[in-house]
Amino acid sequence: MKVLYVAHQGDLGGATSPIVEAIDALAPRGFTGCVLLPESGGMIAALERRGVAWRVAPIGVWASTRGRRRWRNIWSNWRTAAATHAAVASFAPDVVLSASTTFGGPARAAAALGIPHVWWLHEFGKADHSLHFDFGDAITGRLLDRWCVGAIAPSDALARHFAGRIRPDKIVKVDYFIPPTPPADVPDLEPAGRFHLALPGSLNPQKGQADAVSAVGRLAREGRTVHLHLFGTGGRGYTAKLEALAAREGATANVTFHGHVDRLGARLAKADAVLMTSRCEGLGRVTIEAMRAGRAVVGTDAGGTPELIEDGRTGLLYRPGDPDGLARAIGRLMDEPGLAAALGETARTWIGPRYGAQGFADGMAQVLSRAAGTRSAA
Repeated sequence: MKVLYVAHQGDLGGATSPIVEAIDALAPRGFTGCVLLPESGGMIAALERRGVAWRVAPIGVWASTRGRRRWRNIWSNWRTAAATHAAVASFAPDVVLSASTTFGGPARAAAALGIPHVWWLHEFGKADHSLHFDFGDAITGRLLDRWCVGAIAPSDALARHFAGRIRPDKIVKVDYFIPPTPPADVPDLEPAGRFHLALPGSLNPQKGQADAVSAVGRLAREGRTVHLHLFGTGGRGYTAKLEALAAREGATANVTFHGHVDRLGARLAKADAVLMTSRCEGLGRVTIEAMRAGRAVVGTDAGGTPELIEDGRTGLLYRPGDPDGLARAIGRLMDEPGLAAALGETARTWIGPRYGAQGFADGMAQVLSRAAGTRSAA
């Protein structure tokens, strides 16, 4: 069976890495993967190492931040529709899988070509990325359902969210495959002698890094020896805003901006605790990585994160947008000897049998095979 995966960006990230993982997991089962990309990027090298066919072509984005690009997107969708159709047809796939609901062009092309289409639901849209559908929720919701024979959700929270748009019997929960962090020689976190907090993720307001900077500022003013490490890059001046916030909070010396780093999982394992401050994470791959590494995680009580963190057992939760609550949680880890280690070890034990290769491959194969069967039945 040939599966055409459609990515929303050219680089490997939270919603594109699973494409490569799916190709690897399903290859031994007779599935051939090919990938349609909207742009060139780091993902191409990963595909070429595997001998996977790929092509760069328009995909027809239909969502934007606060609707700023609405009319530009609509014009672009109309102008590139033929190119999108031709790109999908050129692969002659048995199933098309769109790894985001932020674009609809390939789904529309698949429908016109009579090819079964599946959505892979990685993000909420508004709640996590402030994205608004250009055609509105009602119209887009009907198209999401009409242009698919199935949908894959990595969390119950995402399944519930899209059940109002896509018929619930079409949605199947399939856990991600998150491998254990491989050993790597990375430097210890500096400065020595502090309680080190790691916060991975792209720097943008929806990821909630401001909560962490403000919380660390409060703790620093109390005389706590705490240090925050931000791993990730940002744009549109947000990094500068976080730096200015750290200065206002008197925490400039307590925050380090590392930018993009390699071997992130090994670096998380060096921290005393890991933070997940996203306003509404679909699930949280790095949260799972941190739990596999035996780190205590303090995360927001929103989206899919509470499916991973049981407050007081496998981590701690706080209300998103509440830096005081986050500061209290961090302070608790610092004040109660052994608590961080105990939470991390319980998290490691709990996550151990979950998010493995076998379950991921079984779930993906089942959904894609059932989708392909709808074409045979027709």
